[in-house]
Amino acid sequence: MSLRDASRLKDMLQRAAPAWSVHARRIEALYRGEAPDRPIYLFGLMAGRSHGLWGTNEPDMLGEPEAWLDDVFADMAAHAPDASDPQTFRPFVIEIDPFGTHYIDALFGAPVRYHEGQAWSEELPCELADLQMPDIEANPVFRASLELARMAVERSGGAVWIANPVLSCPINIGINLFGGRLLEAMVERPAEAHRVLAIVTEVIARCMRAFADVIPPEIRLNSVGAVRWAPPGRGFIDGCATHLVSARHYREFLAPLDAALLAEYPLPGMIHLCGAHTQHIDAWRDMPELAAVQLNDRAADDFEAYRSGLRHDQIVYITPTADMTIERILAITGGQGVVLQCAADTR
Repeated sequence: MSLRDASRLKDMLQRAAPAWSVHARRIEALYRGEAPDRPIYLFGLMAGRSHGLWGTNEPDMLGEPEAWLDDVFADMAAHAPDASDPQTFRPFVIEIDPFGTHYIDALFGAPVRYHEGQAWSEELPCELADLQMPDIEANPVFRASLELARMAVERSGGAVWIANPVLSCPINIGINLFGGRLLEAMVERPAEAHRVLAIVTEVIARCMRAFADVIPPEIRLNSVGAVRWAPPGRGFIDGCATHLVSARHYREFLAPLDAALLAEYPLPGMIHLCGAHTQHIDAWRDMPELAAVQLNDRAADDFEAYRSGLRHDQIVYITPTADMTIERILAITGGQGVVLQCAADTR
């Protein structure tokens, strides 16, 4: 980061701080059960990408961490004026996201590669019964990403939020590693499935603890934190692949593991959903470790089912869709118990 960029970023952050403080307090109040005086809008800074301000992935974040951080801070400086938006919360977030949703796959030794800017992984060749606990502390991807987080903390000086890698969830990673073989095992060889999911859960938990040791709690966010910002101390898991399992199998195989991962954090956290998951609403309503659900794409169209089926104290983050519009969301909720993942000026 050049001296000019550093000076500009510092100036813009000073201007943004009052707005950020107001937005953060409003979301914190929502988690305490207080009713907002107006709808809450959360939309991470646009910087030539789909959402959030993640810096660019050129140069490579693990191979050239200093250069990558230079790029990130320059990008932030260029877009810093947007951060002072009084209507929409636009937090600066440094995303430590090597390999995207395949980060945990890489720690298990699965072949991971980029193709046209998208990370892909291949299934492990071993059988489910042969899966062993990986030595993540010796894994170069783990070590490099943890060092990048340390560097981001030092260079940012606590001025911006830092998000740990996509740590996903047991069912997503299990399917990444074994494909449909895991789903078959859940039905035909449940002991094997339980064992694999337990190993995956422990690896995710170890990563949560490791990044918690490096990133101070007051600036630590979870993946895609720019549009899923939650108050400090709240965890996050993905739930994408839960749409592939029945309510019974979720409760038997996955709900205890998801709850255990959320319990790694001091306060109840959030689950991300993007498909057809309404069969699990009862399980999530009964999960004290879960304070919020985050809906986008297909899941957002089922917003009414979530709003009526979850506990009254559970918050819903939602990205509006063509069918579930901002106007419809506000008509259902009056802006209560909901975080709109869009800009206020998109209405």
